[in-house]
Amino acid sequence: MKKDILFSAAAFLLFITACKNDPAQVSSVSKTGLQLMTEANPAWQYENLRLYPIVADAALQAEQKNLSGLKTLAEGMKMQGFRITEQKQFGRTDERTYNLLTVQNKSQDTVYILSGDVVTGGKQDRVIAQDQIVMPGTVRNMDVFCVEKGRWSSNDTLATPSKQKLYAFSGYYSVASPTVRQAVQRTGSQQEVWAAVARVTEANGASSSTSTYAALETANEQKAKRDAYLRFFDGKLDAEPQVVGMVAVCGDQILGVDIFGNSDLFRREYSSLLHGYVTEAATAQCEKQADESTVRRAFGKVAALADPNAKPTDTAGKFAMGTNWVHLFSK
Repeated sequence: MKKDILFSAAAFLLFITACKNDPAQVSSVSKTGLQLMTEANPAWQYENLRLYPIVADAALQAEQKNLSGLKTLAEGMKMQGFRITEQKQFGRTDERTYNLLTVQNKSQDTVYILSGDVVTGGKQDRVIAQDQIVMPGTVRNMDVFCVEKGRWSSNDTLATPSKQKLYAFSGYYSVASPTVRQAVQRTGSQQEVWAAVARVTEANGASSSTSTYAALETANEQKAKRDAYLRFFDGKLDAEPQVVGMVAVCGDQILGVDIFGNSDLFRREYSSLLHGYVTEAATAQCEKQADESTVRRAFGKVAALADPNAKPTDTAGKFAMGTNWVHLFSK
C-alpha cells in the first residue's frame, strides 16, 4: 500500500525559499526556514515526556498561509455535508470491505486527513492509512486499516434504521500512538496493525470485547495517568506563535516528529497528536535523558524533506501538494 503521497492541487501551490542563521540553542536545516528549539523550559516536559517545539520563520509562514484554511478531520466530522461511511458498493455486490472507506464532502471546506487519524463507528473502528486532501464537492474511497478486530455490525443503537444501513462513522478519536502509526506507515500490514493495537491497549489496561483501540477511553488508573499528561501539556506551545511542529521524546527514546507547513494547522492538530504520544509515554520505561545531538538528528532527517527535491525515506514521510509540503513526519 502506498504510504507517501504527492498530491497536486493548483489552488494550494506554495513556494518555500526562506532560511535563517542558527540562533543560540536552536538547530536549523538549511533553506527550509525550520528551526528546532532546544533550550530548557519546564513547560515542555512532564514526567518522562519532553516536547521540542519546531518553529518556522516569518517568510515560510507567509508563503504557506493558505494552509490555515484547511479543516482537520476532527473538524470535518462535525461539519454538515461531510461524512465517512463503509465503502459504498456501486454494483450489486455487498461484500465486506475492511481496508476501504468512502469519504463524501458536500461542504464548501477542504478537509485534510492525517495518516494515523482514528475514526469510530461504522462496522468497526478504523485508522487512516495515508495523508490526503478531500476537496469540496467530492466523493471517493480511501485506504484504511481496522483497529477493532472483533466487530462487524453497527454499534450505534440510537441511530435510525436508515443511518444504521449507511454505517456512517459517528466520531473522531485521535491520532493513533506511534506504535500503531509505524505499523500503518512502515508495514502496510493489517496483521501488524492489529498486533500494534493489542500491544498499546494491553499496556494501558484497555481490553475490550472487540479489541478496539478506542477502548483507551475506558476509565482506569492508566487513563487517569494519561489525562494528567494531557492536562499539563494543554496549550503549552501557544506562547510560541511560530510553532509548526514538535519532536516528542520519552527519556532517551524519540517517539516521533511531526511538522506542518503552517502554525495554525499545527495548533489544530496538536491535541490529537499529543494524545498518541502520551499513550506511548505513559506506559514506557524510559528514564534516561536523550542527548541534544540525538534529538537534532531526528529533527534533521524529517525537516530535510522540506527541500522540494528531497524524497521520502523508510523512516521519514512527506505529504506534499505539487512540489510543496504540508506535513513532514517520522515513521
